[in-house]
Amino acid sequence: MRKKVLFTMSAAEDTELTNWANRDGITKSTLLHDMIGRERKRRMLEGRYGTEIDMVAGYTETTLMGGKIWRGDDLAGSDAGFARVKEFIERYPHEGWTLSIYNALDESTAEIDCPAEEMPKIASFVYNLERAYPMTFIGENPLTESYVVGMALTRGRIQTPGVYRAENGKLRSVLPSDLM
Repeated sequence: MRKKVLFTMSAAEDTELTNWANRDGITKSTLLHDMIGRERKRRMLEGRYGTEIDMVAGYTETTLMGGKIWRGDDLAGSDAGFARVKEFIERYPHEGWTLSIYNALDESTAEIDCPAEEMPKIASFVYNLERAYPMTFIGENPLTESYVVGMALTRGRIQTPGVYRAENGKLRSVLPSDLM
């Protein structure tokens, strides 16, 4: 059910709203409806994560177990998380850390030994391979010295728990005897 709403605004605000609507090729009513939808989403995310969310970045940043963590509804974006994981690692660089892919479905991880510059590519590869929507967090775990990327692994092609090594752009399963 739709209702008509009457509210007042200054002439400058009306001009600004009109210019925005004209620039976007929509009505002022549609523009206000979209703005309310974005505010609704911001408030829902704020309630879910307990902090103000950066709507441009699409994530909240908090601290967990002594490390930074970015949380959001889907951090993968249009490139399967490559850019967001790369941005996180560049912002919080650590020498010698590994990559952990956290499977949100069974709460287990795949540990991947690889250099930091390969981590964004591997995280997006796993995301695509597993059709792992959504990617809900990217974080650092100082206890295990690893970057952790959380997603729902839906296809079972990456075994969790599991241990992998990146070699020549491919993931190789590491057997327990190879760890010694």
